[in-house]
Amino acid sequence: MFRKKVIFVFILFLVNFSFSQEMIYTTQSKLMHITNPSFFGLNSWNRSGLLYSTTEINPNETQNNKFFFGSYSFDLQNFSLGVQFNNFTAPNIGYKKNDLNLSYIYKVEFGNDVWFLPSINVGFSSKNLNPASLVFEDQINSITGYVNQESIDPLADFFFAKNYTNLGASFILHSADFLLGLSFENLNQPNIAYNDDVEFLIPITIGFQAAYEFNLNPYDRRFLPRYSYLYSYASVRRSNESMNVYTSQEFQLGEFSIGANQQFGIFDSFSFLNVGLNVGLSYENFDFGVSYAFALQSSATTYRYAPTIFDLYLSFDFSPFLRNRRGQYKRLQVDNYY
Repeated sequence: MFRKKVIFVFILFLVNFSFSQEMIYTTQSKLMHITNPSFFGLNSWNRSGLLYSTTEINPNETQNNKFFFGSYSFDLQNFSLGVQFNNFTAPNIGYKKNDLNLSYIYKVEFGNDVWFLPSINVGFSSKNLNPASLVFEDQINSITGYVNQESIDPLADFFFAKNYTNLGASFILHSADFLLGLSFENLNQPNIAYNDDVEFLIPITIGFQAAYEFNLNPYDRRFLPRYSYLYSYASVRRSNESMNVYTSQEFQLGEFSIGANQQFGIFDSFSFLNVGLNVGLSYENFDFGVSYAFALQSSATTYRYAPTIFDLYLSFDFSPFLRNRRGQYKRLQVDNYY
């Protein structure tokens, strides 16, 4: 009976831990489809790419994301399809999670080069946690500090696994100058508890995105490259009692880009989490970028660590007639819809 109670408490801990884990990255303005899949249909682009992201939650815990994405536009039918796959690992505790998301995006022209992109999204998630990766109290020799390889704790032999499906919807309204987005995740509120006898439903997550881009060199003056833009982006993500705010400002100077990003968190109080720097290079069909976010730790929140994040991504654009507009590095475009 005691063993069942201990396992039950441990399962509740695992549920709360896995619920708190989510993909953290600093290249949101480049890979906006992660937060809003409607972005897959933007300007009927066909793209694929990879992202590697590592996050240091505290000095003793690191999390890694290996992410793949791709999109294809069916121009004659006015829709696009998108796919995303993410492998999330927290090796220190033996936690793994795989997410596969499929998206259908429809394209509607509102007139005056304003486009509306609604989408529906279906996700499939598989997660597991192996307690064998943990160190239990009976493994530690309090005198020598030596850690034994085996434990007699009843939890050491358990392997926890869970599969579930989640539904979402998203919307984007944009022109060649601005973008507004709205996204909903976990509309079906799946049960993520490892034990089917325990109910722990994921709350619906709501996200809002906004961007504005303007030409820094409209008169083709020599002190700046011909195609120079400032792209300002912001997103807000609300889940249960927590809120995450991301902002970025990026200069596109021809094929090169450089910018800064900031992340804020609101749980029981407002926290400035980190500030990051990012650089990018576009060459032919390829877009390459790297970003690093520095953690900001307040003395008032010594019990909580802000994350340090490193991102590395590569994307490939295989849109038809790309060669005809090569050299045009503007993010928000509408010329490829037709």
